[in-house]
Amino acid sequence: MSDGLPAHDFIDAYEVLGVDPSAGQDAIKAAYRRLATRHHPDIAHGDERSATARMQTINIAYGLIAQPEARRRYDRFRRAHQARTAFAGADETWAQMVRAAGQWVGQQTRQRRAGWYRAGYTVGRWLRE
Repeated sequence: MSDGLPAHDFIDAYEVLGVDPSAGQDAIKAAYRRLATRHHPDIAHGDERSATARMQTINIAYGLIAQPEARRRYDRFRRAHQARTAFAGADETWAQMVRAAGQWVGQQTRQRRAGWYRAGYTVGRWLRE
C-alpha cells in the first residue's frame, strides 16, 4: 500500500488515537487534533519519512471512527477481529500440550526401564534364571 502499512495489518483506531472505545465524538476529535499537531511532518522535528508514516496512520484511524456510521461498521469489524485473534494461538497451544505430554510419557517410560535395569531385571537375566 502507499500509506506504508501492509494490507493485512489491523489498525486499532482507538489505540492509535489514545481514546477509550466508549469516548464521544468530541473526545475523538480532540485526540486527533492533539496528535496531528504533534506528529505533522511540517511541525515534527526529526525524520520526515517516519513523521509522514505516523501521520498517515493517525489519519486512517481517525477516518475509521470519525463519522458515526463508519464508527459502527468499524466497531463490528473490530469485535469480529478480536474474536478471531482470541483463538489464533489455540492450535499452537494444543500442539505444545501434546508435545509436552509425549515428552512426559517418554520420560516416565525411560525412568521405569532404567529402574528395571538398576534392579537387574533384564530380559536376558530373566531368561538365564
